[in-house]
Amino acid sequence: MKFAYGSSRTGNVAEALKNIVAPAALFFSVASEDLLAPVAAEIEKAFPGVASIGGVGQAYIDKQFFDAGITVTAMKDDIKVVADVLEQASVMPVKYIRRLENAVKAVGGEKGRTACFDICSAGTDVRAVTTLSGYLGRAGYDLAGGTSNSSAVACNGKVYKDACAFLIFKNLKGKIKAYKENIYIHPQENAKQFMVTEAQPKEYRIRTLENMSAEKVYTSELGISRDKITTQTFKNPFGHVCGNDTYIISIKGVETDGSITTFRPANKMDFLTILSMGDYREVVQDTIARIQGDLGRASAVLSVNCLFRYIMFHDEHYWDSYLAEMCRSFSHAGMVGVGEHYNTQFVNQTMCCLAFE
Repeated sequence: MKFAYGSSRTGNVAEALKNIVAPAALFFSVASEDLLAPVAAEIEKAFPGVASIGGVGQAYIDKQFFDAGITVTAMKDDIKVVADVLEQASVMPVKYIRRLENAVKAVGGEKGRTACFDICSAGTDVRAVTTLSGYLGRAGYDLAGGTSNSSAVACNGKVYKDACAFLIFKNLKGKIKAYKENIYIHPQENAKQFMVTEAQPKEYRIRTLENMSAEKVYTSELGISRDKITTQTFKNPFGHVCGNDTYIISIKGVETDGSITTFRPANKMDFLTILSMGDYREVVQDTIARIQGDLGRASAVLSVNCLFRYIMFHDEHYWDSYLAEMCRSFSHAGMVGVGEHYNTQFVNQTMCCLAFE
């Protein structure tokens, strides 16, 4: 599979598409929601019937980063792709599950060679990921994707609110595999864990941990003041311990009653730990090595990087080096999201991707 790239910092679609020829599928990102509908329509007009999805957010193609205008990543050669959308994603996306099933059938789904990449409206992640992974997981197909920084996403030239747009890929010449990258240290067996004793998952609010206010537990463990909580999450997010893995939960805010709001819900009886940052340069190299080890020569990687990861890497003067490291090993493109999806999980502060052999 090969990538072809296009961009326009002024939002000129013709400029962004000028070097793209005969794509099998298109993934695009726009800097603001008002650009979504006209860009989606122009892309459909230029390439009628070609599978396309898009969202709102900063984006990267190869070594370049874009926080204005539009970016387009075209995929071609030895792939079969179908795009569709699950509507009512925050309420009942399963109502549209037939669209997902039909997309898999249309590409001739095959375990190891078939996977899904999705972009959903902000706030719809939980039900969207549950619906997608419920079907894909049973069939043995991987999922990676993330969240548009808007209430809307685009699919095949149209804009949908409260929706999840997806691409179903089949690699005709090799494997496809999903990966997630966690730059935070996983808890050891004796690491302190805290049970969520009171929560409001629908409001993304953790009230108490071990029957103490979430604020008190977090500040006491790290020895920080209340006003440092929302910036400390860059170095010490919560981790939801789930079997042998840990899924990151970013902190959004702290309330007057001592509860903490987050960007991913936690449920009563969940076990959380407080993570610490690892050697992110080493982690990135490990991810690249893992992809190459699994797929031999990976041709391309389509990814979503969390906004908080981007901010942290930028502050550490590492973001440009990160993009260079990724594209040194394979074609690399994607967007900065406000949530990430990996198989059955909705996560924060993570990189999730599909890698193509």
